[in-house]
Amino acid sequence: MTMHFADRLSSAIRSRGTPAVVGLDPVLEMLPAELQPRDRRLASAVAALEEFGRAVIDLVAPLVPAVKINAGFFEALYGEGMSAYYRLVAHAHRRGLLVIGDIKRGDIGSTARLYARGHLEPPTLEDVDPECIPDGVTLAGYLGENAVRPFIEAARRHGRGVFVLVRPSDPGADEVHEFGGDLASPPFYTHMARLVRRWGEAAELVGQCGLSCVGAVVAPKDAPGTAALRDMLPQTPFLVPGYGAQGATAESCRPCFRADGTGAIINASRSVIYAFRTPAWSARHGEDWRASIVSACRAFAADVAVLTRG
Repeated sequence: MTMHFADRLSSAIRSRGTPAVVGLDPVLEMLPAELQPRDRRLASAVAALEEFGRAVIDLVAPLVPAVKINAGFFEALYGEGMSAYYRLVAHAHRRGLLVIGDIKRGDIGSTARLYARGHLEPPTLEDVDPECIPDGVTLAGYLGENAVRPFIEAARRHGRGVFVLVRPSDPGADEVHEFGGDLASPPFYTHMARLVRRWGEAAELVGQCGLSCVGAVVAPKDAPGTAALRDMLPQTPFLVPGYGAQGATAESCRPCFRADGTGAIINASRSVIYAFRTPAWSARHGEDWRASIVSACRAFAADVAVLTRG
């Protein structure tokens, strides 16, 4: 029987001693000089992104329990880019990491079922690598339960998970998620939180660790609001964006965790994978971009490790 997603995630966090997740959002123009494509051909661009992605995965694998790979950065390179995305998912699995596919899908009916098939269900075709399917995915639930139910059912059957957008970190999302915010009309994100709680509260969706396979993306925008969401969603694992480049700190992430130090994972992307572009790390490591990534990841993992101690 496949182990429950939340139980696998909790075990991986304990094994690494940190709830840190490294986000892989590679942009060609930001790659180290030695990896920059020498021409403007699609194959060269895909090869550069994939080489960088593999290097990052290899560097952070001993330090964190999971990576989050953003499919959008590979979709921009068409079919070849998405092939590289799936290969990187498989590579991360072979390095012992859990993988969250940052896909943010949100459609209904047969479309949602096919998205779930392509991003969460084990392949039915014999020549597709089963390791290329991520352990969890991000979803946009704005079309209601029919947009997320096929993913939830796939997650339940196959020991995988979903994280539904509730309160994203991007300030531009505030015009939707922070809409309302008074006694007569609570913020919209609280409505999404209630839906996520309802979608994920069935007993068969909850693992032995007390957490559901239905999670929420929750940015720590303010301590009272974050604490209120944690109280509303006691069985919901949080995927917490915004650490590092977007200004969130370990302390601001603290309310995302349950009292026992469980229930959340914290993502950092640019502050880790582009550490070689920041003065603090480049001054220490010079042109050794790999050393900068390792140092930044180690600092990030140690910074948020204290949050798991309750």
